[in-house]
Amino acid sequence: MNKYNELKSYLPDVFAGITDVEAFLQAVGKQMDDVEADTFRMRDNNFILLADEEMVARWEKFMYIPQDSSRTLTDRKKLIISFFTGTGKIGAKEIKDIVHVFTPSPTEVAFSHSTINIKITRDISDTFILDDCYFILRKKLPAHLEVVITVISSFISDYFIGSEMTSYKEEVIS
Repeated sequence: MNKYNELKSYLPDVFAGITDVEAFLQAVGKQMDDVEADTFRMRDNNFILLADEEMVARWEKFMYIPQDSSRTLTDRKKLIISFFTGTGKIGAKEIKDIVHVFTPSPTEVAFSHSTINIKITRDISDTFILDDCYFILRKKLPAHLEVVITVISSFISDYFIGSEMTSYKEEVIS
């Protein structure tokens, strides 16, 4: 029910059909609809996953995230959320949490001297922006540590040899 109909339902029957009253209720009802929409928009913008594009752009500007038109709105929201993951001490669990913001794929983290090795084993259909993952990790980790991310994409492919069909498992490292 829009606000015009709600306001109209509060009026006594004496005012029904009066043109000036109808015009006033339509004008006030439209303004109340706009206020309600703005209130819900303002509430939603307090939560990154519900925020609109304008608010996401403001978050990116505030956090000095470079604008990239190739990112979808969902990818941009994931990038902002990852800023809040792993604050304070950074260990293997926090690094996995940051990676899992971008992809649900299994992740292994190993430390070797001053290098952090991250191995992500993903399905070929799982796509994520690796640059965003690097960007966040570089912001979170100390500068003297090197980060090496290895992404392993596994898939099964069928191919024909002569008249026989053979199946093999192939791993692509990129």
